[in-house]
Parts: sequence; structure tokens; C-alpha cells
Amino acid sequence: MGQQQSTAAPASSSAAEGSGESSGVGIKLFKFQQNAAGGQWELYSANADTNFYDINEDSASKKKDWHLEIGSDIDLPVTDQFSVDAVGQRVTLAADTGAVYALKFPSTAAVQLFEQDYNSRLFENTFGVPFNAKNRDEKLGKDSILPVGGETAESREQWAEDMETDVRPVKEEIRRDRPAGQAGKEVHGVRLGAGDRSYLVRDKQIEVLKNVYGGVQSTGVSFDVTPPKGQQSFTPNKLMLMNRERRMNMLSPSGGQNLYHTDIETGKVVSEWSFKKDGVDAGMIDLANETRGAQLDDRDTFLGIGNKRIARWDMRAPEGVVQELSSPSVMTWDGGHDYKTDVAFNCMATSGDGYVVIGSDDGQIRLYGNKTLTRANTAIPGLGGPITAVDVTYDGKWVLATTKNYLMVVKTTYKDKGGKETNGFKSKMGARAPAPRLLRLKAEDQPLLQGAPLRQGKFTWVTEAGRDERWIVASCGNHTVLWNFGQVKLAEPTTTSYGGLTTCTNYHLIKKQESVVDSVFVHDNYANSPGANDTSMVVVTKHQVWSLADDD
Repeated sequence: MGQQQSTAAPASSSAAEGSGESSGVGIKLFKFQQNAAGGQWELYSANADTNFYDINEDSASKKKDWHLEIGSDIDLPVTDQFSVDAVGQRVTLAADTGAVYALKFPSTAAVQLFEQDYNSRLFENTFGVPFNAKNRDEKLGKDSILPVGGETAESREQWAEDMETDVRPVKEEIRRDRPAGQAGKEVHGVRLGAGDRSYLVRDKQIEVLKNVYGGVQSTGVSFDVTPPKGQQSFTPNKLMLMNRERRMNMLSPSGGQNLYHTDIETGKVVSEWSFKKDGVDAGMIDLANETRGAQLDDRDTFLGIGNKRIARWDMRAPEGVVQELSSPSVMTWDGGHDYKTDVAFNCMATSGDGYVVIGSDDGQIRLYGNKTLTRANTAIPGLGGPITAVDVTYDGKWVLATTKNYLMVVKTTYKDKGGKETNGFKSKMGARAPAPRLLRLKAEDQPLLQGAPLRQGKFTWVTEAGRDERWIVASCGNHTVLWNFGQVKLAEPTTTSYGGLTTCTNYHLIKKQESVVDSVFVHDNYANSPGANDTSMVVVTKHQVWSLADDD
């Protein structure tokens, strides 16, 4: 079905030996050479000199921009595209050109010293100030959950607590990898339902899909996205199901100023709404149901974010139910918060209890309680990369944030000073909370993936208490990437990357012949084995829809 195991790293004995000394004594440099079988590591230099330098050192007006020079012909910018294998005494680095290198150090102490130096330069490249205790506290927070010197034993114990997730590896064979209909016009997105139907955005139409065990099937039914008053059809950039999945909200592509409310049973846009607060336009860039399962309820309220605003909106118009209005009805502001500065909100998600997580372009992750949206109880500092998507488990214990180079998994539960368990949605998480973990692609797989960014990370889709999310999925170029969540929870800090965070690089790649638009787990109701070790999902490519399901 096009599934393959991620490229294996070279054995420690042959994959690169070195110290952080610029003399290069004992440091071996390897280069990854791609071939039909995947690729192999080849010795590039038996004694590789390494040197960090500032490319702007001759400019008094520019901030420092650190590069790593290896030998006389390799020059790499210091970025988060690296990983450290302390056991194998190896540092793997990816270049912007697609080339992949590995430095093998002669001792664990040497590789740790290089990692500390690299992270210090990366901190300065990211935040524009040298790395020291004062600057770290200022940029990341004095009581930050981001560790100094790597993950502690206490943090690892917290990750493994109440570990009920099945950690069996992904099956080598997938029983079904079938198209769910004929290829057609360009696909822009998919919204899966937990009931009988799911919906595909194809050009300016919504195609109706039938949910079946292990995926979806085409029904041959579609409807145009045509707003009231005879306006031209458009391609919505956000979809949200609500009212027991009988209605669909569509965000207008023109700055998110308007929302179109669609009756799915008739396939018609029945009302148009505008977002305003105190008479001023309040455009939205993302929408979310109030809880992870609220689309199955009869609710007329939902959440939205703008660049510097979080809001709860109420669709119950003061004059009654809105139908076929001659002009847009103004949505009722039902609470939220406006920030004075542009906090660059970008994406949001909600838990089963209505906890809210928001990701920002500055890399921050904010956690809000389910009672008020006026203040985030926890703000997790970013590592520099914009957060492009977020997700949260049904029980609110785990948060997933997507950046172009990695996914960050955050455990939100911890014990307060009195030993009572709480979570970051209720109170501020600090150094008492477990350190986050990163999910990364191996540098050796970068040539295969052609440097494509990771997109739209998600947990398994569960809307009932007592069922665990067991998998994490993301899209990357022509591939779907699948991580076993149980293996993430039990990971040892043998591989680290930015900030010394434990990094998981054990995953499976599922290849398609064209760009993957989205990869989404089916609702647990339609998994082949609900509540079990099931990875049934829908993969949407640029022109096709595929159902992928495990063997029974």
C-alpha cells in the first residue's frame, strides 16, 4: 500500500566518531547518500574540523547569525534541524540543500559538549540574545517547563504514569488502501463526521461521503457553496460541523469576516452572519466547537480566534432564528478576550470538558480553562517556530502542537506544591510539570520528503471518556507520518534535539503519488476495532480520497 519503515540510522560503530574540538581529532564526518534501497552513510572525512562562527561578525548593525563550519567546504546555518544520539555519540544535521551529514564523536562527553554549544548558538539565532540564565528566564520563563540540561528522571516517570496505551508496532501490511471515489478537481480539505456522513471540500463544492468501518465511501452527492442573495460560489477555508452534524459553519475566505450557516440535509446556505464586537468587525481565522464532542450536541454557540482575540459566539439571534436574511445578521459576542498586542493566534482546539488550547505564530501554546476565556492559565514558551496546528486529547491530559520541523507533545497534568494532581488548564504549569517531547523526522528521510513541512498533527479521534488516544498522525509532502503514542510516552532520552528535549524518531511513512492535503483518523465509532490498537484513517491528496484500515 505504499507503506515503509523510516530509514534506519547507521550503526553506531560506523556512523560518525568525534569531539566538539575544532581540531577535528577523532571526529568523523559522514554524508548520507540516497539510493533505490533508501540510502546509506558514507565516510566523508576521517578528521573533521568543526567551528561555529557569526556570518554577520563584520556588521555592527546586524544581530548575530551563527553557522557551523565543517572542514573547508561545508557551511550549515544553526537551526533546529538536528538531533543528538548520545549513546551512539552522533549528531545528525540537515542542510537547506537537502544534504544530510552526521558527526561521530569519540566520547559521550564530547558529543554532550557539542550539543550544549550548538543549543546556545541556536538560542541566540532564535531569540536574538546570547544564552545565559537571565536571558533564558526572560525568553522562556523563570519557572519554565522547558528543562535545562535535558529531561529529568522525575519527568520520565510522569510521562509513563497510568500507561495503558498499547505499544505494539504498526502492522507492516495494511489490509485496505482504497480510493473512496473517482479523482476529480482539486481537493482543499476534509471534515470527518462521527455520524453517518463526512464532507470533502473540492473546488467550490462540498462532496458528501459515507462513513464506513475503516474509512469513507463516495455517495455521488455534492452541493455548491453558494451564499444567500445570489453571491458567487466560493471555496471555504474552514469548516465546522454542529447541531448534531445537521448543520455546517463555513468561514468566508475574505479575512474571515463572515460565516455561512449551511443546512446539510438540503445542501443550502440558509443564513449569513458577520463577526462584530461593539459594532467593529472582528474577523476570525479559526473556529472550534466548544468541546471535542460538541458537534454531536444541539448547541448554537462555538469558539473562534482572531490574531489577537479569543471569542465565544452565539448564533441565536435576538429576533429569533435567522433564515434567508437580506443582509448578514450580527453574531452575538458571548465572552472572550481582546489582547492589546498582536499575540498572533493561529489555531485552536478543545477537549471533552471544554478546555481550550491555542497556538501562535510566535511558537507559544496557551491553555485556557473551561469557565472563562479572559486569561490563559498556562503559556508554554515557543522554541521559535510558528505553531500551525494544535490538538488535545478528550481528557485534556495531552496537547499536540505542530510546527514545520517537529511536533511537540505536552503532558498537561502535574502535581502542585501540596501533592495534588492538577493540570495546566486550571493552573499555571511550571518546572514541576514534565518536560515536553518532540516528534521529528530523521534527517536521513529528508531527501525522500524533499524538505516538505509537517502539517496538521492529530491524535486518534475519541469523543467518549474512558477511551485512550493511541496514535498521532501528521502529513508531510506526499506522505502520511504515523507515531505510536505509547512509544512516545515510554521513550528514553537517548535521542535529543532542540533544548535537550527527548525526541522520538520512530515512525512509519505512508506514501502517495501526489501531495497529501490532510490525514485524519476516523471517529472511534468507525474504527475496525473501536477502543483498540486501530489506525483506520482517511488520507486526502490533491485530487483523491483514500481509506486506510488495519487488518481485523
